[in-house]
Amino acid sequence: MSLVRRVEQAFGVGPPPPEPLVDAEYLRPGTLGDDGVTKFFSGKSWKGLDAAQLRQHRAAMYMFTPQAHHYYLPAFIIAALSSPPEFDDIPDLIIFHLSMHYDSFWWERIRLFDPAQCDVIAEFVEAVSDDADRDSGDTVRALAGLERARRGTE
Repeated sequence: MSLVRRVEQAFGVGPPPPEPLVDAEYLRPGTLGDDGVTKFFSGKSWKGLDAAQLRQHRAAMYMFTPQAHHYYLPAFIIAALSSPPEFDDIPDLIIFHLSMHYDSFWWERIRLFDPAQCDVIAEFVEAVSDDADRDSGDTVRALAGLERARRGTE
């Protein structure tokens, strides 16, 4: 079974999360706002989102509430696996934010993954990690964060 199919199986299809989809930190006066994230994602299933549009909205991974991050991350993973352009930075962004599991902002998102989801995300991380990810330690830290979530360790 392909990794894309395993991602689809691990995450299933449930209803999209309710608004707000963007963390309140990004909606304060004086910030950039949600950059069209709410308009693009609101009410949409993660399955079937266009890879090119996901690339345009890749900053959403940093803005999402924990529930929206959990729900939409598989769309970004599949976009990265299915049609990776030569300079696609989605894999690096995913690996980096998983590597930040010791930061409470990211841990609130990562800890929502169940063991099967952690395993398939770890498989993705191992498949797409490049020398820069490995040399920086991001790959090891990302996998450690996923293992922490898989075990349910706070």
